[in-house]
Amino acid sequence: MTATEIRTRTASNVILHVGAPGPAVAAEAAALLNESLGSGFARPSALAELTTEGGGVLIRARSRDGDLLGATTARVLDQKSHTALQDRLPLASVDAGLDGRRVGELKSIVVAPAARGMGLGTIMLAASLDFLKAGGCRYVVTASWVSTDPQHSSLGMLERAGFTQLATIPCFWADDQEAAGFLCPMCGSECVCAAIILVLPLEDGPQGRR
Repeated sequence: MTATEIRTRTASNVILHVGAPGPAVAAEAAALLNESLGSGFARPSALAELTTEGGGVLIRARSRDGDLLGATTARVLDQKSHTALQDRLPLASVDAGLDGRRVGELKSIVVAPAARGMGLGTIMLAASLDFLKAGGCRYVVTASWVSTDPQHSSLGMLERAGFTQLATIPCFWADDQEAAGFLCPMCGSECVCAAIILVLPLEDGPQGRR
């Protein structure tokens, strides 16, 4: 899939690029994600694989001058990932109606420090939800980092968009960190950060999705 451009109504000076990135774009987006989420969290090759083989999307927000202002990743969960999610949330996932449903995941969403406060996170979130809805997802799940610094938390934005909390999981990224070797921006090489798991039913979303 080639990248497309979407000019938003809410920020006329922002252009969204939705689609598979080339090597240079993947490296640029990975650098921005790693700046906020931890060194090594996102690899350029993984971003390329996400969009070509992983049922996912990389969305980039750019200024008219071409500066990268934000990036987000999302994917439609395959059966293995869906099962792993339900194993971590055996009770909450059933209560939320995830069992037997097509589920999408908002994997990451980052806005460059100089561009925060412009509503870019909300713009990229909406584009991610549109992608997952087009992929047949009935629900979207995501993990919000538990942080005392609001600059490092997406919780408020997600709840304003209609996400509701399912559970809080301690040391949520520890296994992923051990496997991938990334550094937590708060804990370094031994991440103990908790995550709040949230869910959004697309058919009952803010715009009456069915």
